[in-house]
Amino acid sequence: MRSLLLCLILSTLVGCGGPAAPSNILIYGRGDDADRLDPIQTDIGESVKVMCNLYDTLVTYDDETLDIVPSLAESWTTSDDGLEWTFHLRDGVTFHDGTPFDADAVVFSLERLTKPDHPFVFDPVIPYAQSFEAIESVTAVDPRTVKIRLKRPTAPFLTTMAMFPASIVSPTAVKKYEADFWKHPVGTGPFKFDSWNVNQQLTLLSFDDHWRGRPEIDGVIFLPVGESAVRVKQLLRGEIDIADNLPPAEIDALATNPDVVVQEKEGMNTAYLTMNNDKAPLDDLRIREAIWYAIDRDQLIKSAYAGHAAKAVTLVPPSLWGSHADLADRKYDPEKAKQLLAEAAADGVKMPIKLQLFVMTDPRPYMQQPRQTAIFIKDALAKVGIETEIVTNENSQHFRRMTRGEHQLGLAGWTADMPDPDNFLYTLLDPDNINDVGGNNMSRYRSQKVHDLLAQAKTEMDQEKRIELYRQAQEQIFADVPLLPLVHTSVRSVQGKAVSGFLLHPSSLTRLRLTKLNR
Repeated sequence: MRSLLLCLILSTLVGCGGPAAPSNILIYGRGDDADRLDPIQTDIGESVKVMCNLYDTLVTYDDETLDIVPSLAESWTTSDDGLEWTFHLRDGVTFHDGTPFDADAVVFSLERLTKPDHPFVFDPVIPYAQSFEAIESVTAVDPRTVKIRLKRPTAPFLTTMAMFPASIVSPTAVKKYEADFWKHPVGTGPFKFDSWNVNQQLTLLSFDDHWRGRPEIDGVIFLPVGESAVRVKQLLRGEIDIADNLPPAEIDALATNPDVVVQEKEGMNTAYLTMNNDKAPLDDLRIREAIWYAIDRDQLIKSAYAGHAAKAVTLVPPSLWGSHADLADRKYDPEKAKQLLAEAAADGVKMPIKLQLFVMTDPRPYMQQPRQTAIFIKDALAKVGIETEIVTNENSQHFRRMTRGEHQLGLAGWTADMPDPDNFLYTLLDPDNINDVGGNNMSRYRSQKVHDLLAQAKTEMDQEKRIELYRQAQEQIFADVPLLPLVHTSVRSVQGKAVSGFLLHPSSLTRLRLTKLNR
């Protein structure tokens, strides 16, 4: 009945002059819908926004910082050799369906993530499986104790366990719904799943029995509204409470409105132009370098980001330890680009170069105006003699096609899943992550030297030594130009003045447990 009531309340909300939002239900307006709500089956940001409110992990981030704090595990210890981790679980926790939370649920959830032949894995594509490949075994010692055995010491292991794919799911619900679990998600998080009308609205309700206490709001409705101008109008009319991924210039205009609150923090993200190193002529270093020299990223920041971004030289954002701040950038130089193209032509590379540039339809946190960014790049490359055809796909299809290597150039980006350089460099550029069904190395870059450095950094427990290894890796990546880092964007949120307690987290996670409404 309550689900029906919410549907009736929202039925006219998307139209002009819709009613104000219900008093204690938060309306979250965003550019796109989720795809799946099973934590092992997706890497789509719009799904993560929902799942980090549905599920809990063994450890998590502090409410305001990137410090790792207890969650479903109250405490943990590790062996001297770093191979065995023992987690002591919180008592009195239940899943939304009433199933008790215990060690068996942890084993069930983590084995679904790490064992592709698990009987309750229904899709062979597990996007984050590689991030957890160091896990050798997960064992229930007793109902309140879990041991995780690693294949090798792994420096980022604990922060990896705070990532959303390691969310603990209800074994009862997975066994009940099987392949349809992603449509009927059940976790232990502060909100429980209520209903989902795909591409119209997704509703969560507060979970009264959450171990940290009931959330401040009664529920949240995630409302996909593709046009940013419509989201702005809805916000100003009080029909939505939070609007995300708005173009920077629109946010600047809203910041002067007394009925709107704008928050801004330095982000942990990178937008980049991926170049398919497997395809000619992008298999030629000179062509990739020419593309770097041809694009004025300072002007791109003004044009597509209204100044709310910083120029990128490496994938690792400056807000994250291990970022190589001393790399000497290739500064905008179209004449140098033309020179490199002429050298390539003299060696037989066919001119003029004609490339396809893949672009997503909907905004991302690192790229609020993908179409405008693509046009900027197309115009910049045209000035040095490279012809570009823009190919547009909706977001999930865009990344699926690039994962399969169908692109030549493509717009992409990454927001940190955890505060570790490994999450950028290994995830996006290690050859381990080249595959057609979920690999994030869409540049198809293969460097044995970089692979060895990243593998060593994973197992090195001394952070200063890790920093040096990551510096060396970034220097080699910079020399090889597998892709072009574009910008690191600010993270911004726009909310009505009735909203309080909504914090921009450094991880960019959308956590709503502490959010309040005062209409």
